[in-house]
Amino acid sequence: MGNTTIPPEKLRWKPATGSIVETSTRKIHEPPGIIGQPGARQALTFSIRSRSRNHNAYVRGPDGSGRRTLVSRLFEELKPAPVRAQDFCYVHNFANPDRPRLIVLPGGQGRQFQQAMSRISLFVRDRLPEILKNDPIRSRREARKEAAEREIRLKIQPLEQKLRADGLALMRTQSGPTSRVSIYPLVMGKPVSPEEYRNLVTQKQAKEEDRVAALKKAESWQAEVNRFAHEVSQIWQQALQHIDQINATETARLLGDMTAPVGRRFKAPGMDVFLREIIDDIVEKRVGRDTSHLADPTLLYGVNVLTARSKTDAAPVIFANQPSVANLFGTIDPAWMSSGRAVTSFQGIRTGSLLEADGGYLVLDAADVLAEPGSWRMLMRALRTGLAEVVPPELGWPYSAQSLKPEPIPVDVRVILTGDGDVFDQLNRDDRDFSQLFKVVADFEETIERDQQGVRAYCRFLAKLVASDELKHFDLGAMESLAEHGARMSSEPGRLSSRFGDLADLAREANFLALDDGSEEVERRHVEQAFQRQRLRLRLPVEKLLRAIESKQTELQTRGRSNVHINTARAERCGTIDIASPAALSCALAPASNCLILGEDGQQSTRLQALLGRSLMLNRTPRMLARLTAVPSTLPATPDLDLARACLLFGALAEAPLRQDVAVLGGVDSLGQVKPVDALDERIEAWFELCNRSGLSGQQAVIVPRACADHLMLDPAVVKAAVNDMFRVYAVDHINQALELLTGIKAGSWKVEGFAADTLMGRARQRVLAFED
Repeated sequence: MGNTTIPPEKLRWKPATGSIVETSTRKIHEPPGIIGQPGARQALTFSIRSRSRNHNAYVRGPDGSGRRTLVSRLFEELKPAPVRAQDFCYVHNFANPDRPRLIVLPGGQGRQFQQAMSRISLFVRDRLPEILKNDPIRSRREARKEAAEREIRLKIQPLEQKLRADGLALMRTQSGPTSRVSIYPLVMGKPVSPEEYRNLVTQKQAKEEDRVAALKKAESWQAEVNRFAHEVSQIWQQALQHIDQINATETARLLGDMTAPVGRRFKAPGMDVFLREIIDDIVEKRVGRDTSHLADPTLLYGVNVLTARSKTDAAPVIFANQPSVANLFGTIDPAWMSSGRAVTSFQGIRTGSLLEADGGYLVLDAADVLAEPGSWRMLMRALRTGLAEVVPPELGWPYSAQSLKPEPIPVDVRVILTGDGDVFDQLNRDDRDFSQLFKVVADFEETIERDQQGVRAYCRFLAKLVASDELKHFDLGAMESLAEHGARMSSEPGRLSSRFGDLADLAREANFLALDDGSEEVERRHVEQAFQRQRLRLRLPVEKLLRAIESKQTELQTRGRSNVHINTARAERCGTIDIASPAALSCALAPASNCLILGEDGQQSTRLQALLGRSLMLNRTPRMLARLTAVPSTLPATPDLDLARACLLFGALAEAPLRQDVAVLGGVDSLGQVKPVDALDERIEAWFELCNRSGLSGQQAVIVPRACADHLMLDPAVVKAAVNDMFRVYAVDHINQALELLTGIKAGSWKVEGFAADTLMGRARQRVLAFED
């Protein structure tokens, strides 16, 4: 495992001897200069104004640094013109109904196109049926029917005469194109059906032998009558086809007259095909037929306008705060319900932020995009291809819907991501296209170099503050102390904080203390006292906790070992200061039907579940319940205790007692890599203070992320205890190292045959598998 102890000289930085030449601020006369974001502003302006492809920008800086504020104000100042103004519309695709057709029009024409098609749709629904019933179309239909009747009468007369001479009559019924012809006997000069003839015989009004003879005669004529019936049906079929053709021709003419101006006015790829398909669909399905089962014409032949722009509009600037796939790329809602089934159509397509920003700018928080499943992958694909795809949602029970795949939309958007350095590094590492698509990086600076120039910048700032606020001058020790606190405030190694407002507040309180005790100048002790006073004003909850621990009212131990407890420290931001307090976590395990790892807030921890599965090489979900609780439970739960949670969980599974004289600080990812946490100095000091009040044993220690080892700025009391070998700070970069320090047991590594049985991971895996039994 190697030596993980951080030496005492690394626990607190001090300015190098000679880095401050002047012994007092009274001897400094250089102006401090302007502290701002010129680099970020210049880079972002370039990204906004550049027309070159892939000059998307990543605005990199810590949370709360005003990244979005600068972006917003810069857009207000620059007022960039739109790259283009287009209206995107979806219409029904009659050839491929599951793939709605995209119509792209110049800005401002989308609504006009929608209104034009609405008029046509209403005409089809409300007026076309009546028009087809009116003259002269009705007269043409009636004339064709009469011609068919004349032709049939000319054919029927000779046959009727022959039948009548044989005592028979020809009876004809017409139902559309179907003609039915029957032969009836004549009784007393009137045709009667076979059933009626049988009744007459029963009633003694006719003779049975006459009935039988008549039926035989009818049968002898049946073949000729059948040939005649076939000829009649053909005549009617030809007539009805001609009538349908009359309706179709008139309908096509009427609709052609209505759609021709639309095609001439709205020029777009696919427009002529769409208008022609509408006419064909109406002629085929709606003329002379029952339409009750068909969709309303206003739905089927209408237009869904996703974006409506004007050429005079400024470039759209969209700040997308919830960048889910649906919010970014749009979605498809059911257009209507039919028998409990969701019916999707192009009318249900909804726009997203990416499309709203076409021709302009889309501002996104990178971490938010990564947190939404699928959003990052689809965003990168859209930037790479220039096409955005609307993705339908998955509708569960009780709904079911046919899935649509609308034609992709060509987009031209400049994307500006805001995020911190960790997210930037992750994207740069994990996505090979990121650096090619986001070629502009606008860096926000909250720190300056922790070198001689940086220290001198502090001194110049302090000298200006003394002059502007009429403070006492600061001596060399006070200037050095202020620089040390600037290093403590910085979140980066080798850097000084540029939060000069907070530094000014500290200097003013130190000046108050110097005035109060009559000192000629502000000294180091005044700066240190001012810092402690700032912390003390916000430490009342911590003081109550420490008193409760000392009086044994709260179960936090600084000695011994435990199977179910681990020590850590929480931190929260109070104004401009981080306040930390010691805490303990406990763990209870039980079998379950699936895997549930519940954090202190009762919510399931998917991060710990992922880490458990990866670390123990589990190929299926463990059947166990792990419930984590915090001591004391009155302190608010924090999201940055994952390393302690994970160590506690693995220790409990392995039934390996954990050292209670060591506090565990840091986060951990699903691969077991230990991650930095905020306010690490404050957390270490909170644990040290508890140990100090309980009595230092020489064994107490704290485990911290190795990534933070080079920029600790601990309180001098902690440094002194480390020098005297009464307190240690261990640095680790993997959870296995932390577990070995806490348990004294080798963590173990996965081999072909698995974990060794005597390793911590081997024991933990065996326990997890035992839950399944």
